[in-house]
Amino acid sequence: MNNFLTQTLQNFVDFFKSLDFSRRIGLVCIAGLLIATMVGIVVWSSKTDYKVLYTDLTKEDSSVIMRMLEEGKIGYQVRDDGKTILVPEDQVELWRLEIAKKGVNFTGTVGYEVFDKQAFGTTSFVQKINKQRALEGELVKTIMHIKGVTRARIHLSIPESSPFVSERKPPSASIVLDVERGVTMTSDEIKGIQSLVSSSVDGMRSHHVVVIDSRGKKLSENDGDNMSTETANRIALETKLNSQYEKKVEEILSRVIGEGKVIAKVSLKMDFTEKVETQTSYDGENAAVHSEVRNEQKMVGVRPSPQGIPGARSNLPGEAPQPGIPETRNDVDKSLVTRNFNVPTTVTQSKKPTAEIQNMSVAVMVDGKKIPVKDKNGLPMRGDDGFPITKYQAWSEEELQNFQQIVASSLGINANRGDKLVIKNMEFATEDLSEMEAIMRARENRELMKNITKYLMIGAIISLFFFMVVRPFIQWLTENSVESIDDFLPKTIEELEKIQANQRLPGLEDVLPVMEDRLNPEKIEGNMLREKIISLIEANPGKAAQVVHEMIHSADAHKEIA
Repeated sequence: MNNFLTQTLQNFVDFFKSLDFSRRIGLVCIAGLLIATMVGIVVWSSKTDYKVLYTDLTKEDSSVIMRMLEEGKIGYQVRDDGKTILVPEDQVELWRLEIAKKGVNFTGTVGYEVFDKQAFGTTSFVQKINKQRALEGELVKTIMHIKGVTRARIHLSIPESSPFVSERKPPSASIVLDVERGVTMTSDEIKGIQSLVSSSVDGMRSHHVVVIDSRGKKLSENDGDNMSTETANRIALETKLNSQYEKKVEEILSRVIGEGKVIAKVSLKMDFTEKVETQTSYDGENAAVHSEVRNEQKMVGVRPSPQGIPGARSNLPGEAPQPGIPETRNDVDKSLVTRNFNVPTTVTQSKKPTAEIQNMSVAVMVDGKKIPVKDKNGLPMRGDDGFPITKYQAWSEEELQNFQQIVASSLGINANRGDKLVIKNMEFATEDLSEMEAIMRARENRELMKNITKYLMIGAIISLFFFMVVRPFIQWLTENSVESIDDFLPKTIEELEKIQANQRLPGLEDVLPVMEDRLNPEKIEGNMLREKIISLIEANPGKAAQVVHEMIHSADAHKEIA
């Protein structure tokens, strides 16, 4: 192995010495370029890849993490003015767990951990402040669990309690939200945050919680007027119900007419009046006697008819009646009955809902049908693009009536309360996207041609560089060597014998064939004949076997004749 390396080195030195000065410089430059390229590849492959450990950090959090990394002797990089910290790729998960174990708080606030270490003799004022700080910190931690919120700050204003009701003030809160880029908090999410904070503080109402974003834009609707709040809720309810009814109509008719061919608009008029009714009904057929009072009087009286001289004497009692004068009778039979009945009574008290549909107006617009155009043979006609040719056809009145009945049944249309339903058939305008498609296709073709041209130019530049720079340089570098090799190669057997005898070409003794001292022409001719016979047999083995067979049988025949 050492001899081979020594011989190779010696051959290279001899080859380098045979070059002129300019070719030596070119060879050194090429070797230096190759070495620099290899070194660059090695350095690039061994370069440490950094990956983001944490991003969007505050300066306080960044300083804490950098101090921990320096103590752990871990290389790191800082970007975005200290907001982003990068560490080696294989250390990311390890240091995230390490930082989590050490309890680094990225919110900048402290929750109920403030009570973990309490000094002896802490005053009630300090305890109160710590309680408020802990509550603010816990609320911040809870709010940051909401998707899209990256950072939050909250300030609670809890006034002193007073024994006088007139002097009591409700607590309030202010919240600053920092959300992710491209995220917009909806009104429902803001109301949820307000409800979360107001429910965490005793006596706080939702409209006492103000929410703003990091740019100072107010996100919450703090309207303390109950009437205004109620009105806004009613409008929101009507809008929600309108959307639900519209979606129901479009969903039903789209199954028949087609997707995107139905437009429905619903307008509800709602009655938010709160009504309480009391209704009393009696059942006279099932009455029962509750009590009865009966009073009866019977009298029998007889007296003579008036007689004698009119005056006081004739009217005096005790006078004997005169004979022959008829008597006057006065019989009394009186009966009084008072009967009390219990009649079944039903008393119904009902309270109507505060949101009741007073009337409904529904307008539905449907598109017509697209039927294929047929030729004389009844086959559908096709356009130049290969698609069938269609024409517009409106729905019949009978079909529109069927649509109207279906919609009225699904929405509960009531004509007695003034509901209206209108379904009209109109041709929808279709956007002509052919021009846009042509523009997009042309743009794609331009991009394709641009990419093809770019790669063809790159390939052409590389090819030209190889054929015009690399190849000529290699030829120029090896031109002298090739010419010298052609010059010193032996032309005849005598020259070859001289080279072997003198050993003037070092390194070629193993390459050049060894020539015998004496050449036997008969031996050379026999070897050539043998090689010719072997090649003929290998080319046609069947014919060769037949020739050998005939030769054998021919020899046997000659023996028999002899």
